[in-house]
Amino acid sequence: MNIKKIIITFIILSFIIISSISEKSFFPESREIKIISYNIHSGLDKNMYPTLFDIIDFLKMSDADIICLQEVNESAKVGFQVSSLKEELKMYSHFGANVVNFGSNYGLVTYSKYPIKSEKHIYLSSEREQRGLLHTVIDVNGKKLNVINVHLGVKKEEREIQIKEVLDYAKSLGSEPYIVLGDFNEGSISLEGTNLKDAAEETGNSNILTFALGLYRIDYILVSSNIEVIDYNVQIKNMSDHYPILAKLKI
Repeated sequence: MNIKKIIITFIILSFIIISSISEKSFFPESREIKIISYNIHSGLDKNMYPTLFDIIDFLKMSDADIICLQEVNESAKVGFQVSSLKEELKMYSHFGANVVNFGSNYGLVTYSKYPIKSEKHIYLSSEREQRGLLHTVIDVNGKKLNVINVHLGVKKEEREIQIKEVLDYAKSLGSEPYIVLGDFNEGSISLEGTNLKDAAEETGNSNILTFALGLYRIDYILVSSNIEVIDYNVQIKNMSDHYPILAKLKI
């Protein structure tokens, strides 16, 4: 092989290598993640028996990549649950207090094994107890993932407004991959006109209850159309008045 052919071969191989690296940089490979949503009822079961340590053990054993909790406290009055969970789980965290009064901070927290790039806490229209959404942007190996953790009200008229606010907010994210999950306190949600899929319906598990004291599924994991739902299930654990819901997704 003469020098000219060697040079041409070297140039072609270099181009292939550089193209491969560039493609991986701009188009990160799809990755499976495990996500949990759980209303922990301030670390109390349906009979008001303390269960926080059991919840911590369960979450540690779950080995989830992202954990979204509702009804979590962070105060000297009730207990530093957010901090305790963060220390035990050894994950990044984003906390937003929907209710702040008389020394108590009560609301939503999202934990992630992956770095958190930005955080936003938004109050939703509320007549009774203040409710809100927690928007956490997570860097999953180079992919931007929007996680919207929500807790909605118990009054139907109030909740209908809040659901619209949440769905409109998710829609504003455009083509970015996003997950909307949490305690909706609602037995039926219409996703018509949205870019969302219900993980439970995608896997044929929408008939499994998520609330120990009710007759309906009121906790949801909804994903944008560019996220694949691989698996979804409900863990029947008597550590709260809700059951934890889990999904395996490909982003």
